[in-house]
Amino acid sequence: MLSVPVVSVVTPAYNRHAVLPRAISSVLAQNLQNWEMIIVDDASTDDTERVVGGFRDSRIRYIRHQSNRGQSAAQNTGAAAARGRFLSFLDSDDEWLPGKLASEVALFESAGERVGLVYSGKVLMDHRGFVVKVRIPSVEGRVHEKLLEWDFIGTCSRVSMRKSILEAVGGFDASLRNCQDWDMWIRVSKLTEVGCIRECQVKRHLGSDQVSGSLRAIIAGKARVLEKHRCEMPPSVAARHLGTLSILLGNYDRQRARQAGREALKLLRFQPTVVAALTASLLGTRPYRFLFSKLAKLRHALYVGRAAI
Repeated sequence: MLSVPVVSVVTPAYNRHAVLPRAISSVLAQNLQNWEMIIVDDASTDDTERVVGGFRDSRIRYIRHQSNRGQSAAQNTGAAAARGRFLSFLDSDDEWLPGKLASEVALFESAGERVGLVYSGKVLMDHRGFVVKVRIPSVEGRVHEKLLEWDFIGTCSRVSMRKSILEAVGGFDASLRNCQDWDMWIRVSKLTEVGCIRECQVKRHLGSDQVSGSLRAIIAGKARVLEKHRCEMPPSVAARHLGTLSILLGNYDRQRARQAGREALKLLRFQPTVVAALTASLLGTRPYRFLFSKLAKLRHALYVGRAAI
């Protein structure tokens, strides 16, 4: 009989046969070897099942959805099947460095039950394999208010969490096709402290076909998260999110953009960024970009002028 793993790695996959081997190989290369990997095939039409079957390792499990239900549903399916105390999420097009699981489990064990979620630093890679950005985390502890301001955790590939915490919040919101991770972190942070590994353990590969790359999906996801959690936000934070929504909506849905802009002004009157957002919602994003490019040039000129004195 298989031993009970410490960590269950959950990887949703939909038509990712070309990149999935890289993700699986990075799990096989982990320094901590007491894991299971659950790959949830969200009704792919490619060779995903054959690719997974090519890895002859009993710790790798394959589950298939009969219809496409989305990433959140796939993550919930994997979490429900998991046997480990800790859940780690790895997107099919990302990869981990070898110390990822070991460092996160060590933090859980040293911190005790007060920490229910841990996230690591990441490197963003473009399609050519070049480094675009490096993000080293520093925010930890009781972070609920900070997460209402912005999603500093980001992608699920950075995160491990206690399975009991995910069960306590009811899993991922399967109605969300974008920003479901931010929604999850907000809900989790109400119940537990968050810890961070201050080094890069994740390679995040950016691609044009990712769900997270769709502007319309981002708008829909952000609007839904704001709807769910707005009552928890200070007026200034809610206004800023509404202003951002009005900018994003400016070139897609002018009516909703104007509504978001008006709500932002009610919450926080006469703040320059909110007024600019409302302008963008009325006229589109081009005037907004023009205005702030001029302001940036003015700030630079003032800075240079002071430096010369």
